[in-house]
Order: sequence, then C-alpha cells, then structure tokens
Amino acid sequence: MPLLKTDVSAALLVALLALPGSAVAQESGESAKPGAGIGMEQIEEAWAAQDFVQVRQGLKQLAETEQKPFAMYRYGYVLLQGLGGPKDVETAVQWLEKAIEANQSDASVLLARMLLSPPEGGPARDPERAAKLLKFVAPRGNSEAQYYLGLMFQKGIGVPQDDEEALNWLLAAAENGRANAQFELSRIYAKRKTGSDNAAQSLRWLQEAAGQGHSEAQYFLGYAYDQGRGVPQNKSEGLSWLYRSAEAGYLPAQLVVGRKYLKGEGTEQNATEAQRWLQQAANARSPEAMAELAAGYLSGEVLEANAPLALQLYRQSEQYGLPVAMVGLGSMLEQGQGGAEVDIPAAVAFYREALDAGSTDAALHLGALAGQGKLDGLVAPQRGIPWAMAAAEQGDTAALDWVRRQADTGVRSAQTAMGVWLLSQEGSDEEAAAFLSTAAEAGDTNAQYQLGLLYITGQGVGQDYVQAHKWINVAAAGGNSAAAEKRTVLGDLMTAEQVATAQTEARTFFEQAKSPAGADE
Repeated sequence: MPLLKTDVSAALLVALLALPGSAVAQESGESAKPGAGIGMEQIEEAWAAQDFVQVRQGLKQLAETEQKPFAMYRYGYVLLQGLGGPKDVETAVQWLEKAIEANQSDASVLLARMLLSPPEGGPARDPERAAKLLKFVAPRGNSEAQYYLGLMFQKGIGVPQDDEEALNWLLAAAENGRANAQFELSRIYAKRKTGSDNAAQSLRWLQEAAGQGHSEAQYFLGYAYDQGRGVPQNKSEGLSWLYRSAEAGYLPAQLVVGRKYLKGEGTEQNATEAQRWLQQAANARSPEAMAELAAGYLSGEVLEANAPLALQLYRQSEQYGLPVAMVGLGSMLEQGQGGAEVDIPAAVAFYREALDAGSTDAALHLGALAGQGKLDGLVAPQRGIPWAMAAAEQGDTAALDWVRRQADTGVRSAQTAMGVWLLSQEGSDEEAAAFLSTAAEAGDTNAQYQLGLLYITGQGVGQDYVQAHKWINVAAAGGNSAAAEKRTVLGDLMTAEQVATAQTEARTFFEQAKSPAGADE
C-alpha cells in the first residue's frame, strides 16, 4: 500500500509546504460506486483513476465509522490538499491529531511538517512540537521523520544544534533509502574537516542519491565526472548524469546541457538539443539560458540565425541584472542589429552597468569605443583610460593610440598608463620614464610610485636612491600603501644623509607642486 510521502531538500525545510498530488496504486479491475461503503483497496483504485470525489467519500466513511488510523491520516491529507472537495485545513488537522493518537507515523510526520512551515489557515509554527512528533516516530524506522529530524538538529530548529545527532539521523534515513538524506550526507561529508574517508563517503552518498533519481545529486555527480572532481574525468558519463538531471526538471542541468550542445563541449554540437534545453530553462525564467539562446540566434553558427529574437532575449535577460546580457544588448545597440537603431549612448550605459557588475568583456567594448572616438562627449577622458588599456592589451592598436593622444594632451592617468605600458615593451624604458616623470610631477601617485621604482633599478633613468626615496615618499603621502611599505625597505639601504636629502626634496615638491593646465581633476 503506497504511503503519501515526498522528498524535500534541506534548503526547503522551512519553505512553503509541498505535498504530493497523487498516490500509486495497483489496478484490481474492480470499481466502486460513489457513496457506497468501500474498502481501502477500492479507494486506492479510485485514487489511481483520479476520482478524488470517491476517494474523499470513502476515506471519510472509514475514518468516521471504523476509526482506522491510516484512513484518518489519508482523509486529513485529502482535506489539506482540497482533493474531491473544498480545502479544509482546520478539519484536516483534527483528523491528523486523531491519527497521531492512534500512533499513525505518517500523520505525525505530516503534522510536523505543517508545524515547521504552516500552510494558510493552518496551526501556528511550532518547531518544538514538530521535533517531539518526529522523535516519536523516527526511532521506529520512519525515514522521512529521520530525515527531517536530522535537518532540525543540523540547523538547531526546535532542538539544540548538534552535528553528531544530525549525522546519525541522516545516516539512518539514508540507509533506509531516502534519497534527499543521501544527498544531504554527501554535502556534509564534502565539507567535513575531520576523518580520513570524507571524500569517499561524499561520493558514495552522492551516487546513491543520483541512482535513486535525485535530480540535484545527478547534476553534481555529472559535474564531478565532467570536471574530474573526486572521480576520474569522463565527460561522456558526466553528460549522461547531467542529461538525467535535466530530464528530471533540474534547471541548472537544463542550462548546462543546452550550453554543451550549443558549444560542442564534451559532445557534438546539436541545434535541436541545444534549443530544446535552453528554451526549457528560459521558460523557467533562467536569465543565463535566455542569454545563451540570444548569443546562439545572433551568431547563427548552430541555431538558425534570428537577430530580432536575439535582441528580445537579451532585453529579457538584462532585466535580471545579468552582465553578459548587458554586454550582448549593448553590442546589438552599438551595431544596430536585430531591428534596433544604432544607439551608442544606450550601449555605453549597458556596458558600464555590466562593468560595475564585474564584466571584463564590458571594459573591452568600452575601450574599443574609446579607440574609435565614440566615447568623446559621453565620458570624461580619464574614465576611459582603463577601458582603452584593457582593449590595448588585447591588441587593439586604435585604443592604444587614443590613450597616447590623451597623454599628449596632459591627462595624467593616460601618461601613467602609457608609462606602465611602455615598460613592458622592449627598448622603451626611457620613453616610459618620461611619461611617468611628467605624470608624477603633475601629482599622480601611481606614477610617483612607479618612477621611484625606476630610480631604484635604474630602468630608463640613472640609478638614484635619493630620487627613488623622494618619489616613493611622495606617493606614500598621497595614500599609496605599496609605496609606504617600499619606503621602509628602501630607507634601510640608504645612509642617514641620503634619507634626509630625499625628505627635503619631497617637502620641496609639496611646496612647489601645481597641477598643470589640462591635468585630471
């Protein structure tokens, strides 16, 4: 006879109550007439046929007239779900309490769950009583009670927090075949710092849970095989577990599988499978899936090219604050793709938002625009210097030329950037030192520090500890922490007279320093 149970992950312990909507029963070939006195076998048949009106009537009769504990529990569940009639949470609780008085284990677990995450119109939250109910049935082998009790000890909900008690109850539930307990154990062992076989135990329980169809366990097992984490790398085996997880409806797996088929990672590119899984994930509001689809439709390399749809998907994904979507949308607006008009200011705004969210690609796009002169009038030159240098480091000569032009007009940060860049180019030490010296005199603390380092080594300038100490001291006074540390080390290499001379020159610099015309603010 089936029991009405459901697996709920640890993260959902105090989430909204989630109850199964059906039970599995064996077909017997008999049918029952509504309103007639029927037994549990006929009720199971009615359940399998989804005739919940008959189920409700039959359970009500068995609960009221025969006082059967299992019928009381089932009737309480039906009332709670609103199957075969109106939902009646208050009466459901009354029948669950009666079933508990008759030592019905499943009723105890169901009421405990309600006390942990009360449904609308249900009893007040009472973790302490929930723990009491679970403690009564867990020792009798009820794996669901063992699982929830383990989670409660793990989190200290309704009971004192106790890792050993949590582990013992989760082990009991896992050994009784409860997949979500097995998955939780794999997580515990993966994080455990004591013991010598934690990795093996973590893998064991992850495999057990995955083998029982636990979608999240299947995802992590697939990832382990795909990356060779804790198991020999086997991308084919990894994809098979990821595929199982995706088919079970696990959103991250659907995204990964779709991405693999789109990009040909560990498998052949497959437009149908890529579109199928990414679309499922996108339908489930995955902004990453939306962005992957958008990129696929825009390139047309695997999926059929569809720039208007790509634009639509990027717009939807960007609403979730996804940096890659901001960059994609900015690029389409920059180039006027998908039916959009060219809109450089809007593109720049999206790139900058993505940059603030940590996107390195956004800096490259902004740097390229700087090199093309398309940031002029939109962004202050000094703000564009880091972006242009990022693009220059990727080979964008136009961006580098733009930085040089800014340096020639007196933008301090551009002078410093050019100086640092030239230091990495063979035969350019003197030119680098000239740029850094100009920026240092103008008050750029990074240039001052870099110039001090050059005087220590004699790169591009004559080696001079006094000048080195002077500029590093000036940079330290300007807030450069690296300069403050270097100044102490440098001072140990100098005579007292040299240090005194350097300090005098630093004071003179501060007295005479003035920002040149055109310098950064």
